Amino acid sequence: MFLDGRFRLAFINTHRRGHRLEVTLTDPPRRNALSTQMRVELIAELERANADPGVRVIILKGAGRFFCSGGDLGAMPPKDRGEAASRLRQIQILIGLLSDSPKGTIAVLTGPAVGLGSSLATACDYIFMTTDAMFSFPFTRLGLMPDGGILHTLGLRVGYAKAKQIMLEARTIDAGEALKIGLADVVLPAEEMDVAVVDKADLIASGAPLAIAAIKAVYRVNLLDKEQIFAAEQREQEALYFSSDFAEGKAAFEQRRAAMFTGT
Repeated sequence: MFLDGRFRLAFINTHRRGHRLEVTLTDPPRRNALSTQMRVELIAELERANADPGVRVIILKGAGRFFCSGGDLGAMPPKDRGEAASRLRQIQILIGLLSDSPKGTIAVLTGPAVGLGSSLATACDYIFMTTDAMFSFPFTRLGLMPDGGILHTLGLRVGYAKAKQIMLEARTIDAGEALKIGLADVVLPAEEMDVAVVDKADLIASGAPLAIAAIKAVYRVNLLDKEQIFAAEQREQEALYFSSDFAEGKAAFEQRRAAMFTGT
């Protein structure tokens, strides 16, 4: 379980304050490229955070002037197809820990998110950008296809036709355009970012944790299939009816006070 305060690994720096956990990619000399070691550390921290009932919001950031410059080109190509398959599976596990997290997740871009770095950001529930941040999708200029699930997550944000065009053209998208097309949720000057992120994180953290986890679980099913939605609703809501959080939420509503949820 995380305790309040900071914890430092080789390439990941975590800072816990209340229900918020900041996870910072920390390799500024290489622009926070996702090396094998960084991926291992980030997977371990996200697994720990997802399992910790005291963590309600995960805030993902990058140290220095970059959010994340993507995969480590110096380690590519893998030595053989077996290593390639292992690398891709590790990336899929990492992205899944963000996109399938029962916690609220916020990506904070105070610099460029490139390639796989964009995949990390779009796997989060919210994307905050400073006015000088940007996304870059250079895959076709490198002779690679997008990975990290971004063909799915980018399509969910901007529509699949627009996402396909962005990828085919290897586009770079600044913060203003990102906000316009729905790729970013909030764009602010750097000096206003910390307060805005904390406000959003605290708003999410004030909600019932089990209900938030259930909503996110339902969004993982095929939203175009009504019967799958009904099945997911029944599975999640049946459990929530008998949770302590629902009892507390109902009592708080009737008593016109703020609820104090425990995630049980």
